[in-house]
Amino acid sequence: MSNLVSSGTAALPLSDAVARRRALLQAGGLLLIGAFDPVVNGVLRFGALYGVPWPHDTVHYAIVVRICLGIVLFFWLSWVVIARTTLAMVSPGQRLLQRGAAVGLGAAYLYATGPIEGFRNVQLIVLGCTTAWLAVEVCRSHGIVLEKATTEKDVRYRRAEWWYLTTRAFGACVAGGATAYLSAQALRVLDFELAPVMEQDQNTVVGIEGPTDLLGTVVVSAAIEDIVIVAAVASLMTAARRPVWQIYTTICVVEVLAHGYFGLPALGMLIYAALRVRLFLENGRVLPLIAAHVAMDTAGGIIMPLPLPYRLAIMLPLAVMAALLLGRVNQAADEAHAEEATA
Repeated sequence: MSNLVSSGTAALPLSDAVARRRALLQAGGLLLIGAFDPVVNGVLRFGALYGVPWPHDTVHYAIVVRICLGIVLFFWLSWVVIARTTLAMVSPGQRLLQRGAAVGLGAAYLYATGPIEGFRNVQLIVLGCTTAWLAVEVCRSHGIVLEKATTEKDVRYRRAEWWYLTTRAFGACVAGGATAYLSAQALRVLDFELAPVMEQDQNTVVGIEGPTDLLGTVVVSAAIEDIVIVAAVASLMTAARRPVWQIYTTICVVEVLAHGYFGLPALGMLIYAALRVRLFLENGRVLPLIAAHVAMDTAGGIIMPLPLPYRLAIMLPLAVMAALLLGRVNQAADEAHAEEATA
């Protein structure tokens, strides 16, 4: 049994087979809605590297499926929010506001599933944030809180704990990203024909051409990967009492497929996925995952197009500043511990 369950994050009784089955089915539904676009795009691009002759209407069929999933999300989000916002639970004003937001955002999501010219970044943000809200509401219906409350009372302890978890999450992002990137560079240098890799840089492949593109990509990546794929799916599968290896396998496979545009080096994202799942299962905290992921994607989107000397000139001072700040936070926590010991 994982720490996530033992800490009280999941509230489903072990003997309730119906509730466990419902949690598992809903985990699958969230995964299908949230991961459909990145997985399809990753698989299509991976196949293109290997010369797979995809049918001419493949993209058209993918859009049709996406619209169908949008219809499911519209009714699902409306249903769970309406079920939660009874007058016994919220005020009349809050009920009207939350139900109206669920219907309105669900409708915006459904509209955003179709091709929209000129508003790609708004489209991405709507898709990502709406799916994340649905994931939070579905987990809440099972008594699951994705961000476990810290037990530390002293603000210095809480700050040190948050930095510790965020640093570990950032390390997971760096480990996975660096493995995939260095593997791709090695395969390019070796000119290994049996394992072709993406020829363009990652920003170009995912469509980042400016600051607004970077913003939209960062928001949707954090919302889908951190909240939906890792936190919600891991929580619901844990509540359904699925073995830990199934949780790791499900999330890792999805993450690798979603990064299939790397080619074979996408296997490096196994490290990224596994370390982040482990961190969440151990601590039940999703905000550090989001903070680290946003920092990594933002930094990568800004500096990766630059020549290597410029990247180093930017990264080294930032790394020193982060190390100094982390040391100061830990020092404050040690001072708090010393004060408690002498009190």
